Amino acid sequence: MKIETHVIQNFAPSCLNRDDTNTPKDCEFGGVRRARISSQCIKRAVRQYFRDHSLCDVGTRTKRLKETLAPRLADLSASEEDLSAALNIFLETYYSKMDSKRPEETAVLLYIGEPELAEAEQCVRELWDDLVQAAGPAKKSAEGAAKKPKRRSLGADPEISKRLRAAGLSPDIGLFGRMLAELPGMNVEAACQVAHAISTHRVDLEMDFYTAVDDLNPESETGAGMMGVTHFNSACFYRYALLDRDDLRRNLNGDSAVTDQAIAAFLEAWVYAIPTGKQNSMAAQNLPSLGLFVVREDGAPCSLANAFAAPVHVLPGRDEDLIGSSTQALTDYWSKLQTVYGSDGIATLSLFHDGREARLGDLAPADKGSVRAALDATMKAIRSSGGA
Repeated sequence: MKIETHVIQNFAPSCLNRDDTNTPKDCEFGGVRRARISSQCIKRAVRQYFRDHSLCDVGTRTKRLKETLAPRLADLSASEEDLSAALNIFLETYYSKMDSKRPEETAVLLYIGEPELAEAEQCVRELWDDLVQAAGPAKKSAEGAAKKPKRRSLGADPEISKRLRAAGLSPDIGLFGRMLAELPGMNVEAACQVAHAISTHRVDLEMDFYTAVDDLNPESETGAGMMGVTHFNSACFYRYALLDRDDLRRNLNGDSAVTDQAIAAFLEAWVYAIPTGKQNSMAAQNLPSLGLFVVREDGAPCSLANAFAAPVHVLPGRDEDLIGSSTQALTDYWSKLQTVYGSDGIATLSLFHDGREARLGDLAPADKGSVRAALDATMKAIRSSGGA
């Protein structure tokens, strides 16, 4: 079973997702420049929504796994140096080499949930004697300073590796996957594919020149205390994601209840989570104007991005706006796809909108009247599929 999510969302002037030049990300699509929000940015907002609303357990992405494990192992009657050295060997054997410039951190970000963290702690306890022996005793120089011990390598125990791989994943890792280039056996294939959000229309970059006044300037002194430039845009975005329920259930050790809880959390977050970039200065908290959830038992899923291959535009003097025109383009394209490919395999359609009834076309019967009703209808179809 696969679940498609399609959203039309119009943002006020903002810089939700910046590139390396501190300007809003963009791309070319359909021959014109579009505003863009990266999939990484969207997934980060979704994960933060999970955490803020306690919808499900959330993993941690960090280079500081050693710092996280150390307090859990404080009862091992080891010196701080021995514990540090033993953890270095454990992490280098089963996760990642340590950073050469920041030896207390791993060289790469690790994405790990609480169940796996607990299993890692237990594995360190079981391997403790071997880890300490491999680390070697700390020695002191003639001046009394601690010398770095000569470390022996510790081969990975296949049983330990298997236990770490089998440890329960947090739902967000099951959804979005993870990659460890040095240890491909620890990789998790994402059950959810997230597209970069793109504007339905052409977008030009805009610039805001700002100044700030020094409140303690004497009256005789004029001019700004500081000045600068920030870039922004305003765009109506199309957002798309595809979630494979069967893949997610496999990632979550076959637990159907946890799987469906994760799906419900994801669908809610997909509607309400908003990137945080520049929000303190622009406050672009604009919720979606339309959301469509498609549950497929069979058949090929399909992004509706090509509905906007010809950029939407608003003609002067007409009673329309970018949101309405984008909605119309999406529903028209949906109808064309159904004519060409048919609707076999679609279990249910659920839709919400902010008052665009006249634009819904063939999707009108899917209108559930509210976000909550659309989410509930989607989850009802998922749970009644018999795929548990």
